[in-house]
Amino acid sequence: MSETVLSIAGFLTIAVILLVLNRKLTSPYVAIALAPILTCLLIGKGAFVGEYILSGINSIAQTGVMFIFSVAFFGIVSETGAFDPFVNRIIKFTKGDPVLLMIGVFLFAAIVHLDGSGVVTCLLVVPPMLPIFKRLHMRNTSFAMALGLSAGIMNAIPWGGPTMRAATVLEMDVMELWIPFIPTQIFGLLFALGICILIGRQEKKRLIAEGILSADARLDMNEFTAKLTEEQEKMRRPKLLLVNWILILLVLGIMISGIVKPVIAFMVGAALALLINYRDPALQRKLLEDKGKDAIGLTCIIFSAGVLMGIMGESGMSTAMANTLVKLIPVSISKFMAPIIGVLTVPLSILFDADSYYYGIMPILIETAETLGTSGIDIARASMIGQMTVGWPTSPMVGTFFLFTGLLDLDIGAWQKYCLKYFVLVTVAMTAFACVTGLFTF
Repeated sequence: MSETVLSIAGFLTIAVILLVLNRKLTSPYVAIALAPILTCLLIGKGAFVGEYILSGINSIAQTGVMFIFSVAFFGIVSETGAFDPFVNRIIKFTKGDPVLLMIGVFLFAAIVHLDGSGVVTCLLVVPPMLPIFKRLHMRNTSFAMALGLSAGIMNAIPWGGPTMRAATVLEMDVMELWIPFIPTQIFGLLFALGICILIGRQEKKRLIAEGILSADARLDMNEFTAKLTEEQEKMRRPKLLLVNWILILLVLGIMISGIVKPVIAFMVGAALALLINYRDPALQRKLLEDKGKDAIGLTCIIFSAGVLMGIMGESGMSTAMANTLVKLIPVSISKFMAPIIGVLTVPLSILFDADSYYYGIMPILIETAETLGTSGIDIARASMIGQMTVGWPTSPMVGTFFLFTGLLDLDIGAWQKYCLKYFVLVTVAMTAFACVTGLFTF
């Protein structure tokens, strides 16, 4: 099988998936699972399709199973009212101001993402903060923008996946690679925060126009903090509030510390949450069934992403696509390779997962750049601007994307249409800053 055929097949597969998702022709699960399988059959590698699929599913299995139990755990403790005091205090502190809420989510996500895990960030930030947005009738896409941009830019820290991969490929100290990048990263955070403030102002204007928010951004706090249905009241466990928060902190602490895998922490945590709060077996069964309904759809999508990644990687399509992109770079623009890559990192995130890019594409780009007189380190730092940093909340090539969109109940096609202009704008601004401040050499 020629590299050209594999490359064309790979690009067509991604194009078909994106087209189907954006046109809403079928569900994400159907598109993401079937498109690569069909491609694999058409290029004559049907005999290996099962092997490829299993490889991809194995790589993403822990994320999928962990999501099931994380939804169960957070769903159960949420039913007990564990997050109610937190939510009510934040609403009172912000006085219902959408701008302050956007800033709060952005800063919260930045702090939490210091551990470099997108999964942990989503699981820590979304459950307590999303109810606030819902109570104030703010859009989930606004929440996603603040969380995605903050965690994305923070993902360029030395212990984050992209930076570590880039340093590994270059065979250099990760701190040596990252320290000159810090001003660009800080600028990116400030620029992204500005976008979030702008979106917060737009939300505020909309809520005022709809009569939900008064012009001075103050709400009737009783309306937003005191209403619970009769069924919700029955499920609340105010006397066990402290016990539930201790359980939450234990589960998250054990998970973050790495003592056990996240899937184990959430599985045991969900069982303990049921045992502590709801002793009736029938009620336990009902809660698990209800929370399972919330998780099953996204879990299917997560595993379908494993199918996509397995087939694209194991069949050689990802490598062929990388080589094709490199061949398209004219020699005349070789000295501008770094800024060009910086600007294109969000689209590249949609096409390639982190391993395929940093271990497959970037080494070829570095070799090409150095042959043409451009620094390979510049190529690595340009990649860090957006490839699986700013770009990860847009990419169906990574399992965390589906966790992110699932927890926030986002329509994938609509989300990509909404966010791409903002995410690309951030990478363009960061690239321009890197050029002006001398991060890239010309």
